[in-house]
Amino acid sequence: MKARFPLLRWANILLIIGTFLAYLAPYVHPAQFWQFTFVGLTYPWLLLANVLFILFWLALRNRYFLFSLGCILLGWQHFISLVGFHFGSVADTKQTISMVTFNACNFKHFRHNRAAADAVELSNIFNHKKVDLVCFQEFSGYPRSMDSYLDFLKNTENLKNIAWKKGNDLAILTSYPILKTGEKYFNRTNGYQFADLNVNGTTVRVFNVHLQSNDVSSIAERMVEDENLGEKEALRNVRTMAGRFKRAVQKRARQAEEIAAAIAKSPYPVLVGGDFNDIPQSYSYHTLAKGLQDTFKKKGSGIGITYVGNIPGLRIDYILASDDFQVLDYEKRRTSFSDHRPMASVLALPLK
Repeated sequence: MKARFPLLRWANILLIIGTFLAYLAPYVHPAQFWQFTFVGLTYPWLLLANVLFILFWLALRNRYFLFSLGCILLGWQHFISLVGFHFGSVADTKQTISMVTFNACNFKHFRHNRAAADAVELSNIFNHKKVDLVCFQEFSGYPRSMDSYLDFLKNTENLKNIAWKKGNDLAILTSYPILKTGEKYFNRTNGYQFADLNVNGTTVRVFNVHLQSNDVSSIAERMVEDENLGEKEALRNVRTMAGRFKRAVQKRARQAEEIAAAIAKSPYPVLVGGDFNDIPQSYSYHTLAKGLQDTFKKKGSGIGITYVGNIPGLRIDYILASDDFQVLDYEKRRTSFSDHRPMASVLALPLK
């Protein structure tokens, strides 16, 4: 057997080395070595390749399958950040909070000439279930449509309490009384806001986060759609994308550090929802999620991909919770607009 597949054995070893480098990506600050971020981005494909090698060696009844299997098990926390095995919610007698986070993409249809979504289409993100709290990113929408969206959310979903300023891209809507709010924008669209909620006598601080966008999806879309793209132009586009990505990943790192510091100062139980524009194998996610529960890792099922645009395999939208909460459920939902999937979680607080 050794004589038959020497190249495959070496390919498997190189794959395992690459996978371990992806495990290290969250610990490398982009200001020091931004290129390392690309290694983290390849994790879903490295994982798939390891699974294929396991199946290949098993088909040959060769014990080399243990190398890729061991590699996956050693990076188990990375594995469950992308693949969930939890099916069904857990019944609980504690007071619960049903939370949704959603990058609404300004309520534009993703596949239909970017036309404005009808207010009724918002019902899909609630999936006929009661929701107590929604964190919206890119909420500014079409000005002529915002009143209908707000009326629907207030009257149909009973989200009557709103932390939002007209024209801003971040919004928190809730059925709970809002005690205090604050916000900071790093630019026109990216930033964070918080709202302190009175949840049946317990104060909970909610953070709504939208980290720096990569701003490369439009270029990627043109490259995919343009069949006559020349080699020089393609290389120029790739260099432009790399430059934008470098600047974005370094900005996200600084933004994540500032938001993590604000979260750490909270005197109350914390919930975080938002579009991080980064994967779990990233410095930004690692910084924000430190000390918090990732609700997908706790109760998610299936593949955790949340972005459905032209760059495949990305999980970039999250709901995080402090240890004060028990995570009861996690669900990805579908919608006819936006290039993001809505995320929903049910969480419990201990009764007083």
